Amino acid sequence: MPRSTRARRPGGPVTRRVRATLAVLAVVWASAHAAQPSDRLRELLEPMARFGAEFEQVVVGANGRTLQSAHGTVHVERPGRLRWEVVAPYPQLIVSDGTDLVVFDPDLKQATVRPLAEAPRDTPGRLLTGELDELDRLFDVAEDSEDTGDGFVLRPRGDDSLFDHIRLEFAGPLLAGIDIVDHLDQLTRVRFRNQSLSPALEPGLFELVIPDGVDVLRDVGSGEP
Repeated sequence: MPRSTRARRPGGPVTRRVRATLAVLAVVWASAHAAQPSDRLRELLEPMARFGAEFEQVVVGANGRTLQSAHGTVHVERPGRLRWEVVAPYPQLIVSDGTDLVVFDPDLKQATVRPLAEAPRDTPGRLLTGELDELDRLFDVAEDSEDTGDGFVLRPRGDDSLFDHIRLEFAGPLLAGIDIVDHLDQLTRVRFRNQSLSPALEPGLFELVIPDGVDVLRDVGSGEP
């Protein structure tokens, strides 16, 4: 008598095993291609090719005491152009035209000039004005979001960095604040208001004509915000 044959049902053991394998592979693929924190941060920084704001800045010691407070304005135009102007209590002007970085202290009648290419690259100022393609090379980026918006902690990869870490805080698409913690646990906290991604940039805004009678020092040290 010929052996009876039964049609194999769809979804038998082999089919189920294949489906399970594909499901696992899909999860692995999705995890591998999930957006990284640095990708999300880059998305927020990209529209800041131009940026203008007023700022309040506070320096807090490791013991929690306020050491200094200041306020002023900031303007940015990538690549490499920055104007960071402290109005009070002591005026200071930090200007980069994309070639040189100048720190001018009117009260001291002193200006420090250094080539921008020789200035540290893992500082907040360079983070705002530099090439975003360098983000992963210079920093280890982790998300640190709160209810108020997106937050990111950036730890410099270089051993000779001036900072332990930097925290950027966003409110929607706008940069709301920067926290900078050095290796002695001193905190510099900057908060922005009246931010604009399309500020009016006057001609000469990123150029500084040093007045007569000012001592000009050439240096390659630190000093960028």
